[in-house]
Amino acid sequence: MSDETLPQPSETPEAPAGPYVYDYAASPQRQIVLPKTVPLPSLVTYVAEVKAAAEADEAKWQKQQADFEVAKAKAEAEGKDAPKPPVRAVPRKDDNDLKTPWPQEAQDPDLLHLQDCLGGKVEEIFEQAGELTCQVSKESLLEALMLCRQDAELNYEMLADQTATHYPAATGFAFSVVYHLTSISRRKRLRLRILVPEGFAPESAVAVYPSANWMEREIYDMLGIRFVNHPDMTRILCPEDWEGHPLRKDYPVVGWGQRDISFREDRGGRLEMIAMQKAGQLGINLKQPKAE
Repeated sequence: MSDETLPQPSETPEAPAGPYVYDYAASPQRQIVLPKTVPLPSLVTYVAEVKAAAEADEAKWQKQQADFEVAKAKAEAEGKDAPKPPVRAVPRKDDNDLKTPWPQEAQDPDLLHLQDCLGGKVEEIFEQAGELTCQVSKESLLEALMLCRQDAELNYEMLADQTATHYPAATGFAFSVVYHLTSISRRKRLRLRILVPEGFAPESAVAVYPSANWMEREIYDMLGIRFVNHPDMTRILCPEDWEGHPLRKDYPVVGWGQRDISFREDRGGRLEMIAMQKAGQLGINLKQPKAE
């Protein structure tokens, strides 16, 4: 197969329609579809979804009844038999013992104690699948951490993990920063959470939990969230001059045209090598060796 018969990338490709992040300078054939939903676990969100579903079902039933009345009046005017009245669907009985662990109202004493101590600084508390979640305002994070660490009724002496998630489709926030606290003496776990917008720098948890040092550096490296009063806010995995943050939803994960290559048909790897060579990612000799 000669180079002339191989598929060549277009010089001026047209951007497809849709919610794409497109960068021709980085890759002419790269496209990213951003998520349109916000799958943030929340009791408030769950209650709103249940209410919206009930209202949609009621509206559908009302429309069925209105359509029946119109059809009935039309049949009477034409001297025809009246149509059968609609029957509202009844949910089927679910005998499955595996139930979806939906968020529930907080009953645990630790969550109630946090709400009593912090008052309006607590935005939401709920339980889900046996896990405790307390969401506080982003400005009250350090106060909440100190309360969890120093209060005798809580005594969460260990920060087991700290992570964050990017929500590009959210309204009012862009990231959720989560602190997984563990009380070794009480054998209990608690999830403390804050929602932060783009560009907001939360307080560092190193003053309360020194183990947060490298965790916050990883969050900064992977998601670009800086923490105030951190002792060494530098990248931990990527080089200092690396562009972008790999765990953001808008971070490209494919190279120059690799997605458009059928690797099953390109078993020799020649199309892949040409694509990588054109991208400057691989300096190779494209001349096929010949037996002499």
